[in-house]
Amino acid sequence: MNENTEAVVQASEAESAGDVWASLRQARESLGMSVSDVSAHLKLTSRQIEAIERGELSVLPGAAFARGFVRNYARYLGLDPIVFTQAMDNNALAVSDVLTTQMNPAGLGTMPFSGGTRNFASLFMALGVLALLLLLSLGAYFRWFESRDEDLLAEIQTEASGVVQEAPLTASAPMMGALVVASEPLAAMTNLPAKQSEAAPSAAVSAVVSAAATAQSEPAAAASAVASSGGQGLKLAFEGEAWVEVRDATGKALLAKLNPAGSHQLLQGAPPLSLIVGNAPKVTLVWRGKEVDLKPHTKVDVARLSLQ
Repeated sequence: MNENTEAVVQASEAESAGDVWASLRQARESLGMSVSDVSAHLKLTSRQIEAIERGELSVLPGAAFARGFVRNYARYLGLDPIVFTQAMDNNALAVSDVLTTQMNPAGLGTMPFSGGTRNFASLFMALGVLALLLLLSLGAYFRWFESRDEDLLAEIQTEASGVVQEAPLTASAPMMGALVVASEPLAAMTNLPAKQSEAAPSAAVSAVVSAAATAQSEPAAAASAVASSGGQGLKLAFEGEAWVEVRDATGKALLAKLNPAGSHQLLQGAPPLSLIVGNAPKVTLVWRGKEVDLKPHTKVDVARLSLQ
């Protein structure tokens, strides 16, 4: 509201009020009451009493409270409250006309809504926009959160599949080595002179049969040798390929490697010895001349035990 509007409103208030509000002060003074007396009785402040007597109702806290204050004051002085409430209504209409004239220049017509209704509509529109923005923000956050979980799950699955694919390749390394070693004699055989070519087939067959018999007899022979040998050390015989780790009392690794089938190990170390034995069902263990049963210490083919 600019200065011109305020001046017009104040002039309109003075004209509509006239002597109506002054009659309240005159009635109070004729009864010999002070502003403090009325304030104490009506539970209003002295400032509010003086504002009512001047018709300055904008000082009061809201239109509904102002009407109640004016009615109570008029009744307390023995005056008709309707006269003053009508003056309030006339004053409100005059102020509304002045504001409408100031806000709507000639030729534009009147606004379809009052100021209060427009403010209310604007407030609801602003709240609606804020609520919509909040919902959009929450939706975007949840979509981002779900996509992040999906990306993380995909990454974990990719890493897991990589580990699963690498494991067979690592385990097959000894087999590849065995194939390479086995192929070397065959390559050497192809380089023999022509004079020996007639004896080569029978010699090759004999070598293969002999190698197969030796491979079958090695695990049993190794296990028998370990079980029958004396001494106070640790003896291991491998009927199948197995990873074994042995550490002495100081933590020193006496053995930590993958042992091929048919091999055996003889170890000496300060007890207690800590052992981790993979593929335990295919390993025979003798400690200080006595065979040790690995079954009570085995979980999923891996035995963990300590030897005193």
